[in-house]
Amino acid sequence: MNRIALSLLAFAMCFCTGHVVAGELDPQQHAWHAKYKGQDNAPFPEEMLLNTDSEPDLSEGFTSLFNGKDLSGWTAKGGSCTFEVKDGILVGKVVPGSNSTYLSTERDDFDDFIFTCDMKWEESCNSGVMFRAQSKPGKNGTETVFGPQAEMEGFTQDRHWSGGIYGQSCGGYFYPLWLKEHKEARAATKEDIWNRVTISAQGNVVKTWINGVPAAHWIDDGSYPKGFFGLQVHKGAKGTVLWKNIRVKELKKEPAAIPNARASKRPNVLFILADDLGWSDTTLFGTTKLYQTPNIERLAKRGMTFTRAYSSSPLCSPTRASVLTGLSPARHGITSPTCHLPKVVLEPKVSETGPPNKFSTVPESVTRLNTKYYTLAEMFRDNGYATGHFGKWHLGPEPYSPLEHGFDVDVPHHPGPGPAGSYVAPWKFKDFDHDPMIPDEHLEDRMAKEAVRFLEQHTNEPFFLNYWMFSVHAPFDAKKELIEEYRDRVDPKDLQRCPTYAAMIESMDDAIGTLLDTLDRLGLADETIIVFASDNGGNMYNEVDGTTATSNAPLRGGKATMYEGGVRGPAIVVQPGVVESGSRSDAIIQSIDFYPTLLEMLSIDAQPNQRFDGVSIVPALQGKPLQRDAIFTYFPHDPPVPNWMPPSVSVHQGDWKLIRIFHGGPNGSHRYKLFNLKNDLGERTNLAAKHPDRVQQMDKLIEQHLVETKAVRPLVNKNFDPAKYNPAAEGKGNLKRSGNKPKKGKQRVQRKPVAGWLPGGTCDLSVANSVLRVSSTGGDPHLSFSLPEVVKASTMTFTVQMQSNSSGSGQVFWKEVGLPYDADRSQVFDVTHDGNVHTYSIQLSPQGPVQGVRIDPSNGAGQIEIRQMRLLDGNGVPIHEWNFADAGR
Repeated sequence: MNRIALSLLAFAMCFCTGHVVAGELDPQQHAWHAKYKGQDNAPFPEEMLLNTDSEPDLSEGFTSLFNGKDLSGWTAKGGSCTFEVKDGILVGKVVPGSNSTYLSTERDDFDDFIFTCDMKWEESCNSGVMFRAQSKPGKNGTETVFGPQAEMEGFTQDRHWSGGIYGQSCGGYFYPLWLKEHKEARAATKEDIWNRVTISAQGNVVKTWINGVPAAHWIDDGSYPKGFFGLQVHKGAKGTVLWKNIRVKELKKEPAAIPNARASKRPNVLFILADDLGWSDTTLFGTTKLYQTPNIERLAKRGMTFTRAYSSSPLCSPTRASVLTGLSPARHGITSPTCHLPKVVLEPKVSETGPPNKFSTVPESVTRLNTKYYTLAEMFRDNGYATGHFGKWHLGPEPYSPLEHGFDVDVPHHPGPGPAGSYVAPWKFKDFDHDPMIPDEHLEDRMAKEAVRFLEQHTNEPFFLNYWMFSVHAPFDAKKELIEEYRDRVDPKDLQRCPTYAAMIESMDDAIGTLLDTLDRLGLADETIIVFASDNGGNMYNEVDGTTATSNAPLRGGKATMYEGGVRGPAIVVQPGVVESGSRSDAIIQSIDFYPTLLEMLSIDAQPNQRFDGVSIVPALQGKPLQRDAIFTYFPHDPPVPNWMPPSVSVHQGDWKLIRIFHGGPNGSHRYKLFNLKNDLGERTNLAAKHPDRVQQMDKLIEQHLVETKAVRPLVNKNFDPAKYNPAAEGKGNLKRSGNKPKKGKQRVQRKPVAGWLPGGTCDLSVANSVLRVSSTGGDPHLSFSLPEVVKASTMTFTVQMQSNSSGSGQVFWKEVGLPYDADRSQVFDVTHDGNVHTYSIQLSPQGPVQGVRIDPSNGAGQIEIRQMRLLDGNGVPIHEWNFADAGR
């Protein structure tokens, strides 16, 4: 905002609220006014506001930000000036040649507050206290700190503007002390003694005092609503600054009223986290014909459904750690689901090298949720809540189990990634202490029963029930009667056609219904906040009943991928009397948001120096816009599933999504995929080449996130051998056999040609109604054709007209004389699996004479109908054409 707009804003504020408008410029300040009046932020003297308030009471309600012993909770940003602790005093010293340096609080979400500290100089230099500050990547790997700063000038300066407000790296002085009325403030700072600086920030009104003397009265335009505190050592030749008594009093906002709540206690919280439940796996969005989720719909009618809810990772353990800490996987370091393995890793580790066919390395993930974090459960416990964890954990066994992270109860105290044995009894769990195991009892029925007991025991005290379901993670089994019921409902043309998975979803939904029924029966529903979410997208790499477990269509990809199908899922938040029943929001939210959101909903303060990468989504729950710039997904791994991607990181900003593939470009540079999700929800068209400016702008956000979170990143692989790298293999993963074989309709693979095409892998062929039908029972359907004559090497185009309800990408191979079919002689193409007819054109670049072609129409189970195929030369002249009008006669 320019200075004219700022002046108009200030004038309007003073007119409406009775603020005192300033007088005239001090004649002794004319030279300084002439020097600084041209700055972007510089106000008109006649429209400045005066601080006429007494200094706030500094005696009660303050928290110390400095322990007097070390720099815990602080980190230096921007330069290399030094900070140390001597005799309980914080000492900052200029390093010649260094940029200005800011000792900054690690917590970066201070909004409304009163801040105070004492400071003096051993050796004069410029200094100050930044507040609501932010940072971004600077030049040459540095970090730029920007935002408002209460100036504290040493005695070599003759402006005497200590207490004025400067816009550090954002346009110069917001509030210079150049008026006649500022004379006392300019004289307030004393040499060789401790000087007290006090800052009050409430909403957009900021005021300062120096040794109790009023100084600045500035109206922020809304650009700096929250941030960190930073103690500045300004660049220069010399200087030493001392600080002590660094304290803050956070000013509470009025809590939202919660009607019908029992006056004696805070609201209860029920957090339901489904496992591997995809965006299309419920009836919330009209994306399924097979699955039945009436209780999830029932939950949605009680609160707000989010259509753009994202997990923090496409895999489970990273997201679970983010829910409990409010931190990004890039910061807490758990980036893969390896927390059940014996090796204990508490800090992520850089990998210097990798296999020769991979251009980037994969960092080693943390394998335990470190007890240094103040978890969501510990917060509830410390505020008088009974805390219980029921279900999956997968963040480490003892001494990293739920019992070490704030939970009073942990059932069934199981550290593994899925159920112990199966979903249907007998199980292999050790810690079901109450009722004996019932033959054929379903695990979700039992878990709901255990949770009901917890609810019944805590009707008169607030509780936090962390209900993390095992469903619908592997192993894939369910109640036999439900499987058979869904087997009769399956449409073989539907993308979702796995009866076992459908039965698993119904049992999951039934358990949610049991919890809702219990809250109603106990009279707790009106005083219980409910959060429902999933830890990642739906599983599309396990083969179950001869097909993928589920389909995330219209989204691309699934669990363990960076496409929308891997990270977008269902989410619902219920707060009776506050959140509108049956409402919907298209605000972008993420797993890291739930912790700060619950704090605000319950009017509970965060710990001093506690930080969050997430934001409170309370504004969205109130039907207001959610002010956030972007969300990030950090996944530096490359599991070989369909639609897999090399180690990468993504950013969502509005309708746009950018994926950075680490070192996937020429000479170790990064490679990018850019999608407009509003126009291309299925992420089929990479717009990176078309919008380079947007790529650059969004990649800066990615870099800032990685720097700010201190992410351990993939490196350029020193062992990389381009000759062993196959770009066509990217995204081509095979289905994992689950052991669930289809009970009906499994086709035998025929090895006789059909219409000249030889089936291979997991498919058979037939011709009917002028189409070539490809019936795939697994992850490797392919068919090949030997050309009647050898064709000389030249650029060719292969076109295919087909419809599919399978999954994954397609691939066309060409067979050169004397060589086998090989991925080096192939081209991958994206396939739309929506049951409609589409035409695809694939460019081929053979280096030698061609004697055959092969097409892999998908890499999943399902039905594909091919209507026509053509092989064209570089001029578009047909070399060979296939249609099937007469082939079946």
